[in-house]
Amino acid sequence: MREATRALLDYAFGTLQLSRLEADIHPDNITSERLLQGLHFQREGRLRARWIVGDEVSDSVIYGLLRRDWDAAVHPAQ
Repeated sequence: MREATRALLDYAFGTLQLSRLEADIHPDNITSERLLQGLHFQREGRLRARWIVGDEVSDSVIYGLLRRDWDAAVHPAQ
């Protein structure tokens, strides 16, 4: 999954020239959290009672990644 997400980030920031990407995950999804952190996303906050699925009310955790941070991580200054 890491390789596929990295390719997506390269495309988004390179070809599409996006300046920012966001991820919205369930607070209990530790696997996604680790993936995002490993790809240099920064945790930006928790939105309380964001989603209602069936009878369950759930928070969201928001992660963000800026192109400048991605570029610095992928192409560190020599």
